[in-house]
Amino acid sequence: MGKKRKLTGAQILLLWILVLYVLNLVEGIVNAVSSGDYESLVARLLPLAVIAVLVYRGRVFFKERREEYLKEFEKGGEHVSMKDAAVFSLAYSKEIYRNIPADRKPLVKISFALIGIAMGIMLLESGLHSLLVILFVLALVMAGVNLLVWVVGSEREEKDRIQVELETARRMQMSLMPTQDPSIKGFDVSGYCLPAYDVGGDLFDFAWSGKERNQLCIAVADVSGKGMDAAMTAIYTSGAFVSEVQHEADVLNIMKHLNSAVYSRQNRNRFVSMLMVALDISKRHIHFVNAGQSRPLLLRDGAVSVLASPGARFPLGVQKDPVYEVSSLQLLGGDRLLLYTDGVTEAMDEKQEMFGQQRLIDLLVSLGSGDVPANQIVSGIKDDILEYSAAGRLHDDITVVAVNVL
Repeated sequence: MGKKRKLTGAQILLLWILVLYVLNLVEGIVNAVSSGDYESLVARLLPLAVIAVLVYRGRVFFKERREEYLKEFEKGGEHVSMKDAAVFSLAYSKEIYRNIPADRKPLVKISFALIGIAMGIMLLESGLHSLLVILFVLALVMAGVNLLVWVVGSEREEKDRIQVELETARRMQMSLMPTQDPSIKGFDVSGYCLPAYDVGGDLFDFAWSGKERNQLCIAVADVSGKGMDAAMTAIYTSGAFVSEVQHEADVLNIMKHLNSAVYSRQNRNRFVSMLMVALDISKRHIHFVNAGQSRPLLLRDGAVSVLASPGARFPLGVQKDPVYEVSSLQLLGGDRLLLYTDGVTEAMDEKQEMFGQQRLIDLLVSLGSGDVPANQIVSGIKDDILEYSAAGRLHDDITVVAVNVL
């Protein structure tokens, strides 16, 4: 057996009106015949004949010119006329109803049924002599309801499309991150990125430079904006970073080349704030350049210092030739270095109060005491921010990289 066909909301409405009309018509014909009032009989049958002709001609008319109505409606845009909107909604009733989300179709059916009941009551109260007027009103009501259904369906479709795009961007974004922490003699390094509900463009990456692979370059970056565009910029920046590190060991030159690449190829409204740290394994010191990213924190002997850097701090892509400068720091055993994006300090609670740098410093002191592994420091910061944030909802990505000097 074939699948049972379900009635649309418009068909339910018309069926209800038809049932009321037939009952009223039959009663009127019986009364007219029994009383010999043939003028009344003709008056009752004439509107039926007129309606039949109008319905038949209307169906042919709509069928022949459907494409034209659709073009006129789409061409009108935000200035579409009332006539074009009404004709479109009636001519494309089936398509409009078909695109209603499945979970909303029962409610639409109920809406049409309520309208049908109201129209049926009007028909019974006013009599058959008002049938044509009532049907005209019914057509206008259906046109208006169809337009509302079309608007809601279109918005739902757009929302679903955006959701798919955001989910794709989130997967692409996460695919950029290292799948495991690097294994380095004398160091413990771990990183983590937690995307917000509204996908941004945070990323972190590790890449070895130098022929002897004795220098680990660590990048922590945040692409301005959200969604697929930000994710694509993050992918481009990540690829450029890996490529530059493979051919260049000087962190300052790497940053200059990355700025040129972002400036020449990306949208002028799309910037990349980046902190680049080159960790020299043999000499146990770091060189770093900061292009608009949060300043790193250093925990040493129970005290935390903020590592400022001289020179320009413009994000990549803002200026053609910014004068970045490199800073250096000798590391000591027991040091804890923390790199992070602004999503960490700008996380908000239900009172819209930011997490702030001081809370992060206090948290680093608490987590960094003793022989706590880097991945536990990262995990502890993530958990604390989620607990602090309103209902655990983040409005920006949070990215954290911890470096322990053993």
